[in-house]
Amino acid sequence: MPLTHAILGFLEYQPMTGYDLKKLFNQSVAHFWSATQSHIYKALENLEKDGFVESQIIQGEGKPNRKQYQITEAGSAELHRWVSTPLPLEIQRQAWLIQVFFAHGHTNDEVIFLFEKRIQAIEVYQAQSLSAAQTYIEENAKQVGIERLGALWQLTLDYGNEYYANEVAWLKKTIARIRNLPPMVLPE
Repeated sequence: MPLTHAILGFLEYQPMTGYDLKKLFNQSVAHFWSATQSHIYKALENLEKDGFVESQIIQGEGKPNRKQYQITEAGSAELHRWVSTPLPLEIQRQAWLIQVFFAHGHTNDEVIFLFEKRIQAIEVYQAQSLSAAQTYIEENAKQVGIERLGALWQLTLDYGNEYYANEVAWLKKTIARIRNLPPMVLPE
């Protein structure tokens, strides 16, 4: 499961709390994988049961105690096994394409409106989220000082940028096709 393996990957860097992991998810891989705090804690619980991580209580001075997790040898072996194993193709679910599929009762302009709004949403996402991810990658790659890590992180962001750039190009090209669709047919 990608969430558990992402957690193992982060814990290979250093021991962390669930809170630290959530923060790291948001700063590093959110452009392609998200996780809620509750999912992270549930995954940590399962990873500990499986012997892939172990925890210790860190006494808080004037603060609540924290539970910190670190990866075990078995966890490192599992992460290595998972990273080395090709994954099956994941078919993406695209709710907006369901809208398009059943838009026969709408005018071409109404369908174009959906496409234009999708383009706007993607452009906002690229400008905000992907831009923030780029900053994170650059800052942390410099801080870590391991060129290979930074290059691999950059590949994931490049994928996201290319993915959305291709989608915007397709949307713009398809708007011209929608303008030339036959008129809608109203039910009798």
